[in-house]
Amino acid sequence: MTRNLQVVFLILILLGLLAWLIGSSMPAFIPGKSANNLYALQPEYSSGNAAEARKAYYATEEAWRTSRNSWLDVGSGVAISSLTILLFLRANRVQTWARFRRLKTVGKSAFVIWLNAGWALLFASLYWYYYYRSLRGDFRPMADTTAIPLMYGQIALFGGWLASNALFLLAVWPAQLPALLFEKPKYSSWPAMLVDAVVFLPLMFTGLYTVAIIIDGDHLTVPVALLFFYLLIVLRAGYMRAINER
Repeated sequence: MTRNLQVVFLILILLGLLAWLIGSSMPAFIPGKSANNLYALQPEYSSGNAAEARKAYYATEEAWRTSRNSWLDVGSGVAISSLTILLFLRANRVQTWARFRRLKTVGKSAFVIWLNAGWALLFASLYWYYYYRSLRGDFRPMADTTAIPLMYGQIALFGGWLASNALFLLAVWPAQLPALLFEKPKYSSWPAMLVDAVVFLPLMFTGLYTVAIIIDGDHLTVPVALLFFYLLIVLRAGYMRAINER
């Protein structure tokens, strides 16, 4: 097994692209069926009980669709996440795990800049997500307009941006940055254990969210999820350094 981390993620990029190419070469529907055949069933399924009609339509669609979209989503998610990490490694001149463990974090100013850059990219990601999937034909003809989820998505993102800035600006203030990315406490103490306990839950949820986004192939959200995961590790490192310097 290679010890060069950059080579590992380059291989993952190629595997992701290969999966995407496999998906792009597949038809969206099984032989003899197409989107037009599916849409032609809409009047039939629109009669009677609305809930039952939707259920029947979705069951037919699921039976007719191939695994094309899954290949496209997972392939692009793996390729984009691996490319993001590879660019990070190259920017920091990291090739080995030993070098990665000695990596230093960004400072407080860069922390705030990257935090807000991530939120800015999330706004762009929201529009790209619905545009790409609409272009791909993912949305059902009986579904509501994408203007509604876009509107609520923007409201949610704006609220998240304000809340995260307020929370992280307060949280990063007592931290000592830059620090070693994997800063360890010099001795076991309750402040160090408290920091690990507080950071653990958001780090776990962000990690799980990142995996889900990669599988979903949400192109522009993938690097943002990885960025926020990194910033949580940076925050932990800053507190550990502050504890060590007491």
